Amino acid sequence: MDRDIRGIVFKGNAEGLIIVIPEEYSFEQVKKEVGEKLNKATRFFSGATIKVLYRGISLNQQEELELKDILDEKSGAIIESLSKDQEPDNGALATKSTKKIPVSTRKSFFSNEDEDTCKFVRSTVRSGTRITFDGSVVVVGDVNPGGEIVATGNVIVLGALRGMVHAGAEGKRDAFIYSLKLRPTQIRIAEAIARMPDEEEEEGICPEIARVIDGVIIVE
Repeated sequence: MDRDIRGIVFKGNAEGLIIVIPEEYSFEQVKKEVGEKLNKATRFFSGATIKVLYRGISLNQQEELELKDILDEKSGAIIESLSKDQEPDNGALATKSTKKIPVSTRKSFFSNEDEDTCKFVRSTVRSGTRITFDGSVVVVGDVNPGGEIVATGNVIVLGALRGMVHAGAEGKRDAFIYSLKLRPTQIRIAEAIARMPDEEEEEGICPEIARVIDGVIIVE
């Protein structure tokens, strides 16, 4: 459960970012720790348009504005909205209305060309499991070693990617692969192939996106 997690935790979702904040945190602690975590992920968020939800602590409108300012400054992203997550907890229905702070949209992380048929996989892709799909695939979970995903479009893993993924399987060179922790045995985009170097895996999340540039897979 989110309330059992110590410290602030960032979680990715299909639309952007969820920030889980312990209820006992002061607002000064929130600002400090969020800023520190964003400094480590700036290269991923820069230029993206994202929606941000927060859980745990309750903030007033002025505090939400201050937190949004920190997100704007530290992430380099365009914060489309910031609001308290009203997802029901332990079966209880949320009763508060969601407050959103709109901002102008200058650039979207996904272009219109990326809007194709999408398959959602709401579980971990385990060893021996192979998923093929004509379109894009979004995995709400991990892809374990021995798991395989082949898609003609993009592949997005909202968890750790440690298996094999082939995006743009029918030659779409502008397809991409995104994961909150990119440690695959192999990734392919169209005809380009890459393997992750053998090095010690870092703790925590480090969102990364792989694209083909000049025929080579580049991870940012």
